[in-house]
Amino acid sequence: MGLEVLPGTAELRDIAHILVPGRGRDATGFGLPEQALARLTVAHQLFDEVAGPAGGRVVCSGYKTPVDHRDGLPEAEMMKAELVRQGVPGESIVAESRSIDTVTNFLRTEIEGFFGDDRPVAIVAQQHHLDRMMTVIAPRTLRRGYVGVVVPEQRPGREGPLVTLVSRIILTGLPDDPEPRIETAERRARHIWRAAELLGKRSYF
Repeated sequence: MGLEVLPGTAELRDIAHILVPGRGRDATGFGLPEQALARLTVAHQLFDEVAGPAGGRVVCSGYKTPVDHRDGLPEAEMMKAELVRQGVPGESIVAESRSIDTVTNFLRTEIEGFFGDDRPVAIVAQQHHLDRMMTVIAPRTLRRGYVGVVVPEQRPGREGPLVTLVSRIILTGLPDDPEPRIETAERRARHIWRAAELLGKRSYF
């Protein structure tokens, strides 16, 4: 397969599904940035080699961040369209197009049943983003086994400690009931993103 795998709570051979969290939209609001397209290339390979033979799904997740005020299309819908263009069967792709950040990507896809069953999932992202997903977000949001699959980068990015702290704040003390759990996380995420915008930032990275 030739892909770098980050250990989680399952083995890659057991994976049935793939989660592709959003990585933002391009400047037009109608396209995807290079980082998102790279995630889809890896997701396509994983589908062909692992999830497809298992009868699994690719779940694309994301709408847009609260500081993205442009018109356009939800990230998830554009990711699904790109995977179909690459040859992944449309009936094997599900778009979760309401979440607004990485924490809510995970909460909505799990709580709202986008995977369709409880089999393990491979999370696809660049290393710096995936580290936070695997250590902070997935253990507190997923109810299934998971592994991480690293998307190669020519110029690896990095996340500072602030973004990890933000995820921890969003996740701390969430209600147990599904709907309030999502609502509380999204409310916290919106407040933090708007604070970042007031400081002149397009993100809090």
